[in-house]
Amino acid sequence: MIKNYFFLNRFIVEVSDYLEGSRLVEAFSQDKDNIILTFNKNDQNNYLEISTNPGLPFINLRKNFYRAKKNTLSMFGSYLPASFQSISISDTDRIIKISLTNSDIYFAVRGKFTNVTLISNDHSKATFKKYDDKYFEEFVEEVNNLRFTQELHFPAIDVMGDDNLFIEKVRKRFPFIGKEIFNEFNRRDDETKDKIILLNVLITEVLYDDIAVLTNTKTFDVHLVPGNFYKQPFDKIYEFDSVTDAFNSYLQNYYATEELKNKYKQIDRYLTRELTRLSSKLNNLRTQLEKGSREEAYKKLGNLLLINLKSLHKGMTVIEVEDIYSGSDKIKIKLDPVLTPKQNSDRYFERARNDRINLEKSKQFYSESERKYLILTNTKKRIEAGCSVKELNDIMKELKIKNTDQTTEKDDLKLKFKHYLINDKYHIFVGKDSKNNDLLTTKFAKQNDYWFHARSVSGSHVVLRIDNTKEAVPKDILKKVASLAAYHSKAKTAGLVPVSYCFKKYVVKKKGMPVGQVALLREETLLVRPEIPTGSEYIQNDLL
Repeated sequence: MIKNYFFLNRFIVEVSDYLEGSRLVEAFSQDKDNIILTFNKNDQNNYLEISTNPGLPFINLRKNFYRAKKNTLSMFGSYLPASFQSISISDTDRIIKISLTNSDIYFAVRGKFTNVTLISNDHSKATFKKYDDKYFEEFVEEVNNLRFTQELHFPAIDVMGDDNLFIEKVRKRFPFIGKEIFNEFNRRDDETKDKIILLNVLITEVLYDDIAVLTNTKTFDVHLVPGNFYKQPFDKIYEFDSVTDAFNSYLQNYYATEELKNKYKQIDRYLTRELTRLSSKLNNLRTQLEKGSREEAYKKLGNLLLINLKSLHKGMTVIEVEDIYSGSDKIKIKLDPVLTPKQNSDRYFERARNDRINLEKSKQFYSESERKYLILTNTKKRIEAGCSVKELNDIMKELKIKNTDQTTEKDDLKLKFKHYLINDKYHIFVGKDSKNNDLLTTKFAKQNDYWFHARSVSGSHVVLRIDNTKEAVPKDILKKVASLAAYHSKAKTAGLVPVSYCFKKYVVKKKGMPVGQVALLREETLLVRPEIPTGSEYIQNDLL
């Protein structure tokens, strides 16, 4: 209700005493939507802070304000200093006029057109925000035809109030009364009350009653209402007879609550995403654990191939042999035609070893994920119970959540790529197309990140993020990332694929190269299967 017409009316009457006999010595801005007017009287300053933010327009009196040493913009310099004459408000609109000896400054609450405009006595003009020329001319013509008052303005409500169209008629005739008053009217209205008298009572309360500032830290609501108006659920209440004190209290609580709300939302988004991810991961790991290991089955196939090695030759895709272990007649074993007989046998022994290792890792990952899930669940309960800003800051630090206003350009870029996490530690980013590949390699990747690409075929650029350059990356991790690079290429369906990799600092984009094409100054090669490797999970980037 800080922008309600009658509160603004009270404000100009009250603030007039503070500004009388002063001079406007400077006007400046150090925020996108705020302008500060500095009034000096007897070597003491008062500051009018005016917000042109369409979501929170206001005018407020401050006794102290510290101008930043950098990034401030002076306004209306050629018209200042100038002596203050009066402050008034239109009798039909939320337009405040500050009259000076050489000009008038208007603060108009007009949604997206909310602005501060100076019109000098010689009809020259200046604005805080740029107006469309046509709108600006219409505004100047409008204010020239308005009547302004320096007193409390009580409109004469003469609309007949005996039918159901009363509010509609009043809204049309007196649009400046404001929705808050009409909402309170609907709460108090009943058939036994005179509608005009009730509306006049409400306007009187806004103009004369003490003002309450209400806060609810759980719902992040802050309200500014007359003392007798309906009070939504709240956990703190502050009462004032001064509208300027009420405005300052409201803004202080509003900004504090906004900070609280923003931090809560960041943490809640993070927790929701992570709990969803961990829940899915736990279900997948539980399924793997229930299936158990295929180590013995793979060993059996490897041994059968060794026993029948003389019957194998390169190029075969399958062989049928006698199953001496189970006593059944025959068993078919799949072969890789690219491999030699001994390599095919070794491949099954390698699968047996990998399956045993993966089962052990799955047990470890399940235990760790279950522990993380419990911690995050408890954290969610904590923030839902209500936390102070300091407590939320501590939680953000624990969870390593960056403030949204502190994110870097590269943090924002990561949202544009496919994102995998291997072994809960290694972050891999994958380009989505040629243009996206260029963005990943030339803008996002750091010099000591690993860069991967399937050789001799079209495919995605793949980057393994290296946060600690002193820690060596295990060879099996490099192979897993290479498998991802092969999987995200035209060789996706091949058996084995050569993948080039190197540090990003050895990847160059020469002038004139087509989109997505790069050159390598140095490279190594890994021969891998195209797949999404075990221990990796896809991260939904839209909430990062």
